[in-house]
Amino acid sequence: MMRLAILLAALLVAKRAVAAPVEFQAAPGAVSLLRSFAVNSSSSASLPPSEDPFYHFPDDLDTYGNGTIIRSRPVNTSFAAVANSSYQLFYRTTSAVGNASAALTTVFSPRAPVSPPQIMLLMAPIDSASPDCQVGYALESGTGSNATTLLPSIAADIVASLSKGWYVSVPDHEGAEAAFISGVTSAFAGIDGLRAALNSSDLFSNTTGYKAVIHGYSGGADAASWATQFLPTYGQGLQVVGASFGGTPVRLLPTLELLSNGSASFLAVSALAGLGNAYSELDAWYNSSLTTAGQDAFALARSQCAEGLASLNNINVFDLFTNGSAALNETVPQKYLALEQLGQPLDNTSAPVNTSGLLPVPVFMYHSETDGTVSYAPVPAYVDDQCARGANLTFANTTGLAHAQTYIAYEGDVYQFLAAAFDGSLNTTGGCTRQSGIVNAFGSPGYIREIGLAAWTLLASAGANVRRRSYGW
Repeated sequence: MMRLAILLAALLVAKRAVAAPVEFQAAPGAVSLLRSFAVNSSSSASLPPSEDPFYHFPDDLDTYGNGTIIRSRPVNTSFAAVANSSYQLFYRTTSAVGNASAALTTVFSPRAPVSPPQIMLLMAPIDSASPDCQVGYALESGTGSNATTLLPSIAADIVASLSKGWYVSVPDHEGAEAAFISGVTSAFAGIDGLRAALNSSDLFSNTTGYKAVIHGYSGGADAASWATQFLPTYGQGLQVVGASFGGTPVRLLPTLELLSNGSASFLAVSALAGLGNAYSELDAWYNSSLTTAGQDAFALARSQCAEGLASLNNINVFDLFTNGSAALNETVPQKYLALEQLGQPLDNTSAPVNTSGLLPVPVFMYHSETDGTVSYAPVPAYVDDQCARGANLTFANTTGLAHAQTYIAYEGDVYQFLAAAFDGSLNTTGGCTRQSGIVNAFGSPGYIREIGLAAWTLLASAGANVRRRSYGW
């Protein structure tokens, strides 16, 4: 849940918080990388998903196994300077109600891959209930109308991972229905995006001994956390060795309440609309419970990316319902709000595949207590419950940082943790660790070492561009 202006403004704040200033030096090839973003971000040659035959379901979709590639193609992206190749894979997955579905993942191969392969399953903060706002479309050389929102939100992660020799799979985890905030949808589409990458002969000649990690922030953290808790069941057999997620919406209602009447209230409307995209029963309830203004707002959220939803900011989201905030206490919305609570057990009556809700691999989770976008309030209870049940969880919290600032501030700690997961140096016996604050401060030698010089070049350049352009945030 991160917009370009917020992200770049956060760079300025984070840069002032550097504990040990370092002299900026560009990474080799960084000029080419930055030029790639500048040139490709204005391209508009590709078709949006609703018009692109590549996204069409085959008639025999039911016969495909989960993660089986339906079709693939090489793709031009803004990351050509750091990626050896980039492919889009359209693959079979499962919808939130158990139907055969399909989604796309964009997979990048590094120029100097680690052997055996190490793979990052990167969940992007797509944050849209419109099928034409998928991250794969935005990654096609910046063609998507949401590219200015999505690309800065994940660029440093893609570059950092490739620089470490990791492959990167970035799935359209909202699925074909654009089921924003549907945890089950994101879990299944994300897990099958990893399977599809492993199934690609264009990318791998041999995956024996591979390892994978899962990472996401904000809307991407919702997807990453749900995918992680489904690993023992829906993801059975995958060699995932760790996960990291931050700014995580543990429960939906507190975040809706936080967003309502604020400058990003469009996210609350999009989340509710996206959840209706996943569940027809909930969508039918919307049809009878929304005001005329509410119906218009949901229609807009389902047709536009973030840049087109300014009219949905600074509104009371609950006023879109005929019964106001009391409407969400009714049986149908309560059912689906409860379903979106992270960490709870789900049996086969609630989801196509069950989950205990327990995190099965080592996890690094982080959140700012002063996050004004995703509510921190439900997080401590979730962490306490995971710890009591034996999760291997490192939880880091801080204060004084806003939502986007927290994403940037913790990147060094995230990559230190994920690298340790890959090299097997994490404690895998279980138990929880509480971390107050940030170990690798933004811009410190440790921070730059963990994310790599190329990713640091990208972040530092973005901050410099903000200062030069004097946006006045």
